[in-house]
Amino acid sequence: MEDINGSGNGNAEPAFSEDISEAIKTKLNREHFLILKHKLEPLPIRTGLLGDHSILQVQILHEDGHSESFPFFIKYFPKMEACAMFAEGIGAFEKEMFVYKLFEEFRKSGINIINSVVPECYLAKSNKYFFLEDLTADGFHALDKHKVLESETLVILQSLAKIHASSIIYEEKIGKTLLEMFPENFAESFFNDREGFINEDGINASIKCVLNEIDIFDFPTKLSSGKNFRDVAEKVCHKIYDLVKPSEKFRNVLTHGDLWATNFLLKKGAEGSQCKFVDFQCGRYVPPAQDVMSLLHLTTSREFRKEHMYEVIGMYYSCLEKHLKGAGLVPDKLIPFAEFLDSCEEQKSFAIVQTAIYFPLVLVRSNDIEIYFSDVHLNKKVLFEDRTHLVLAHKDTDTFYAHRLRESIQDLKDFCEYI
Repeated sequence: MEDINGSGNGNAEPAFSEDISEAIKTKLNREHFLILKHKLEPLPIRTGLLGDHSILQVQILHEDGHSESFPFFIKYFPKMEACAMFAEGIGAFEKEMFVYKLFEEFRKSGINIINSVVPECYLAKSNKYFFLEDLTADGFHALDKHKVLESETLVILQSLAKIHASSIIYEEKIGKTLLEMFPENFAESFFNDREGFINEDGINASIKCVLNEIDIFDFPTKLSSGKNFRDVAEKVCHKIYDLVKPSEKFRNVLTHGDLWATNFLLKKGAEGSQCKFVDFQCGRYVPPAQDVMSLLHLTTSREFRKEHMYEVIGMYYSCLEKHLKGAGLVPDKLIPFAEFLDSCEEQKSFAIVQTAIYFPLVLVRSNDIEIYFSDVHLNKKVLFEDRTHLVLAHKDTDTFYAHRLRESIQDLKDFCEYI
């Protein structure tokens, strides 16, 4: 049995045992039971960069004498020093706690569509851990980050529309925007341009890497306009700071903000596929198009987007429209399709830049990622000084990695050609 600090042996600390009891009370909606035993089993492979993860197996005895066993998915604060400092500095756990509380507010308001697309959160402790529904026990599975999506894209977008629709429906019920109700909770946790923000060096290191990839992957230094590719690309990259702020032109919603392949799980069944989203530490209040365009660029190929981009965007909107109408609302008054398409064009630059910034790190093989996070000196050098080392170290041994990075720079070049 492992304790919550991951030492590997011994009993769980008393506070954690008490929290197990509280989580069970929430899950069962009852107080009378006896915990017979529990065991914490760390996941063998890292599933995210801003937390450590385990499955907690619990066996209880009910009042009527029968026993029951069930799992919780435990996401707890990173053990490695570099990860812990970063997670605390950006407020990752606080943001995620806030988003789960919002989901609970949606449920209390009778917005039940949220239940089918996010896991239950039974207990959350600031900078300690989350007790979450174990989706894998219900047949959901994580996706391979080294594969691009095709047919799965539609069910993911349909599920995403339920989160966005829930946000709009809640605001219409309450009569206020989420930003009016919770202004401090929507502070940006990743692309924050506040002076001294902990990820300032990380973003600069990422942009430096993106610009160096222009040379690494042998792109021409000049655009067809005659402008220098690096100069234009650098300006485009820095515009991301404005795009993560609430729009003054388009309808804003609660968005996920971090839709790469490990942050949602799929389940195939007789009645079709289902999708549920996890890891909400980047939740934002921006146009829903940001999530849509981000998902497509982070998880699909250039070929897929060229052939199906506007087809799947239209399908997403139809799903959003259906749920708004189901709540008695008029979509054309709240988020007209023409305005949604305009917001997609605006958010394309966010998606392109986010993808180019993310890929050098998130697409590194999981085993290799551990090397960068476990060595404080290497972590600082690679993550906060210049991420070019990641590209040079992995592009020749991982053809998928090199291909996806090259595509991300090609997308950036295509966008820069029109500026």
